Amino acid sequence: MSFSFSGALDISKSWMNRALILNSYEPKLEIVGTSQADDVKLLQQCLADLKAGKKEFYVGLGGTTFRFFALRVSREIGNFIIRGEKKLFSRPQDEMISILEQVGVKAYFNSDKTEFHIESKGWRSNEECKVLKVDSKDSSQFLTSVLLNSVKLPFDLQIETSKVTSESYFNYTQKMMGTYGYAVDDLFVSHNQKLEPQKMIGEVDVSSFASLAAAAVLAGKVHLTNWNKFSLQPDMEFTAFFKRMAISFVTEENNFYISEQKQWSSLKANLEHCPDLFPVMAVLCAFAEGESHLFGAHQLVHKESNRLEKTYELLTRCHFNVEKLSDGLKIRGNPAAKYLHRDLIQFNPDHDHRMAFAARLLQLKGFPVQITDPEVINKSYPQFYEHTGLTP
Repeated sequence: MSFSFSGALDISKSWMNRALILNSYEPKLEIVGTSQADDVKLLQQCLADLKAGKKEFYVGLGGTTFRFFALRVSREIGNFIIRGEKKLFSRPQDEMISILEQVGVKAYFNSDKTEFHIESKGWRSNEECKVLKVDSKDSSQFLTSVLLNSVKLPFDLQIETSKVTSESYFNYTQKMMGTYGYAVDDLFVSHNQKLEPQKMIGEVDVSSFASLAAAAVLAGKVHLTNWNKFSLQPDMEFTAFFKRMAISFVTEENNFYISEQKQWSSLKANLEHCPDLFPVMAVLCAFAEGESHLFGAHQLVHKESNRLEKTYELLTRCHFNVEKLSDGLKIRGNPAAKYLHRDLIQFNPDHDHRMAFAARLLQLKGFPVQITDPEVINKSYPQFYEHTGLTP
C-alpha cells in the first residue's frame, strides 16, 4: 500500500484557536488562512453566537475550544451555559472554576457534567493588581487561556503558577501575542493592553503534517507546499527526531519533501514539550532498528484518551514488543514486522484523533486495523485518510 500527496495543508488548529480568541477582542486583526478542523469550526460558531448575544453554546469534545472559550465568555456580563460531551468534561477541568472564582465569576458543572454554567459580571478585582493563581500541572491550556483573555483588562494581572505541563505551548502563546504588540513580563500583564491591528498570517498545522510525514516514511511520497521552517509550534520537534533517526527529508523555502524510507534508527526522546507527537512517533519506532525509549510525557493520560494506554494497546495488539512506563514506552523495533494472524484488529481510538492517525499508519504497513470511530480525525485533520491514499 502506497500513496502520493502534493499540496498545502490547513492552518494549525492550535494557532487558529488562539487567533480566533484574539480577533474577538480586536476585530481589526485579520486572520489569513482557514481550517476545517471540528475544534476550530466549533470555536468559530461559539464566538459568532456570543457576538450575536446568545447565552448557550456547544463545544463538543474540544479541550482548547472549551478552555479558551469559557474564559472568553466570562469576560462578558450575563448567565451562560456551555454544553459539551461527557468525555470532554471528564478530563481535568476544575481549574476553570478556581480561576473564575478568583476574578469574581461564579462557575459550576451540572450534576451529570454535560453543562458548564457561568454567572458573570465581568472579571473584577478589589486591587489595582490582581494576583491570579493558576494550577498548570495538568495542562498549560488553563494558563494560556488566562493570557489570551487578559486583553483590555481594567486592572493589572500578576499570574502565579508552579510547574507548567507542556510549557512550550504557553511560551508559543506568549510569542504569538508579542507579534501583535502584547507584552507579558514574567507573567505580569499591565492593564488595558490592546492588540495592534494587522494581518495574522496562519501557519501550517505542524502536528497534522508530522502524521502525514510519518505516513510517507512508511509507505508514500509527500510534497508539502506551505511549509514554514520558522514556525514556533512545539511539534516542530518532529524534524529533529527524524534527523536523529536518520530519516531523510528536504526543505526548500516553503516546500518540504519526504518519501518512503527503507530503514531508520531507534529514538530516545523526551516528549514533555510535544506530547501530541507521541502516537505517530511510537509507530515509527515500532519499525525502527533497535530499542526506542519515548519518555517525559506524564500528561498523556489526560488527553482525549489515555494516550499512553491506547498507544500501548495499539502496538501490542499488532504484536510489537512494548514495555509500558509511567511516562512513556520502550519499544523494541522490528523493521521487517508483518501481521501473520488471521483475526482483524478492531481498534477504538476512544475519541482521540491522534490515535486514529497512528492506527492509519499501521494500515499503511499492511496491518488489518479497523478503526471503530474513523470520523474522530475530523477534530483536527479531516483530510488525513484521503491524503494517505484511502478512498473516502
